[in-house]
Amino acid sequence: MDEPFRTDTYDVIVAGAGLAGLAAGATAQRAGARTVVLDAHQGGGRATTDDLAGGFRFNQGAHALYLGGPAARVLDTLGITPRGAAPALGGGRGLVGGELVELPLTPAGLLRSRLLGVRDKVRLARLLGRLPKLDPASVSGSSAAAWIADQGLSPTGSLLLGALIRVSTYAADHEALSAGVAVGQLAAALGGGVRYLDGGWRQLHEALADGLEVRPRSPVERIEDDGAAVVVQLAGGTQLRAGAVVVAVGSPAAAAALLPGEPAWGRPGTAVTAACLQLGLRRAAAVPFTLGLDEPLYCNTHCPPAQLAPPGHVVVELLRYGATAAAADRARLERLAAQVGVAHDEIVTQRFLARMVVSSDCPGPADGGLAGRPAPDASGLDRVYLAGDWVGGEGFLADASLASGATAGRAAADRRRPRVAGAA
Repeated sequence: MDEPFRTDTYDVIVAGAGLAGLAAGATAQRAGARTVVLDAHQGGGRATTDDLAGGFRFNQGAHALYLGGPAARVLDTLGITPRGAAPALGGGRGLVGGELVELPLTPAGLLRSRLLGVRDKVRLARLLGRLPKLDPASVSGSSAAAWIADQGLSPTGSLLLGALIRVSTYAADHEALSAGVAVGQLAAALGGGVRYLDGGWRQLHEALADGLEVRPRSPVERIEDDGAAVVVQLAGGTQLRAGAVVVAVGSPAAAAALLPGEPAWGRPGTAVTAACLQLGLRRAAAVPFTLGLDEPLYCNTHCPPAQLAPPGHVVVELLRYGATAAAADRARLERLAAQVGVAHDEIVTQRFLARMVVSSDCPGPADGGLAGRPAPDASGLDRVYLAGDWVGGEGFLADASLASGATAGRAAADRRRPRVAGAA
C-alpha cells in the first residue's frame, strides 16, 4: 500500500534557501515564529561557495557586499557581522582600443589622468561629488544610457562613466537599465564601499542559516490556500501547512510556477547575466585590476584582500558583463587574463561559468526602476509573500534579496497564527 501523505504544521514556511529565503526565515524566527526553510537543492543559492583543488574557494562569480545599503542593515539587525576586506584598486587600468591605460579611480588619479581632458575631469569630479545628494527616483524613468549622454562628457568620458556603472550594477545593457538603479548603485559603491568576504559568501549563507530548520533536497511543487492554512505541496506527496509562506525560489518565473493562476505582478523579469572565468594562481597578475571601457570586461584580484586561497596564492575573477556565446566569452576572458599578466603555468585551478545570473530582473526605465518591481505581498494569495532580488522597491542585487527577505519574513511572522488549526 502507498504510505499516507504526511502533514506538518509551522507558523511560517519559506520556499528557497538563498539569501532572500534565509533572511526571511531568520527574520520570522527572530520574531518568534516556528519556521522551516525548504530548498530543492543544498541551499545557499548564489551565496554558495565551492571548495576547489589546492585549497581555493570560488564564489558563484565575482561577488562584493555593499557596506552602506540595505543588505548591511539587515545583517546588522540579525546580529551578523561579515568578515572581509575592501578591494585594493591602486594600479588599476582601463582597457580601451585594446590598450591598457591608467584608470582614474580616485580624485588624485582623476587629476593626473591622461585618458581625460580638463573638461571631462571637471565634469566627472562634480558629478561624482554630488552623486550622494542625487535622488535615484528622480531619474528612474530614464535609461542609464540616456543619463550618461546627458552629462556633457566626451566620448571617452562617457565610456569611463559607463564602465563605472557596469562595475557597480553588473549590467551591460544601459538602454535596458533604469538610470535610478545606475545612480543608486554608483553612489553606494563610491560612498559606503564594498567588501570581499573571507571564505566566500558561504559565510553569509551559514550565518543566516544558523539556528534555522533548513531542509535541503525538498523541492516545492505548489502552494495553495485551503481556507484554514496555506498548504505547501512537496515532491513525493508530503504536505506542510502554515499560517504564512514566503516564496523565495529565485526568478519570477520560478515563483509563478508554484502559485495558482496567473501571477499578480505581471512581469516575467529579464535576467542580468555575466560570463565569469575564475582563476586560482600561484602569484598575482602584473595588473591587479582592469576595467573595460569600450568592452564590457572586468578583471580583479579578490584574494588578497579576502581569504579565499592558501597563503601566498591568489584568486582572480574575470567577467564579461552580459553573457553571449560560451566559447567566445571564454576565449575573450582568457585573452584578457594574458593581457594583464597571468602566465598559464601560474594557474593552479580554474573554473568558467558560461552564464552566471547576477540578478533575476533588470529594472528598466519603462517600469520606473525599482518602483516597478512587485511588492512582497503581490503573490495573489493572502498570507503568501514574495522575496528575491526582483522583489520590492529597495536595493539591487544582494541588497534587494536581503531587504525583500527581511520584509517578507516580518510580514509572514505577523500573520502566522490565526488560521492555523491548533495554534496558540
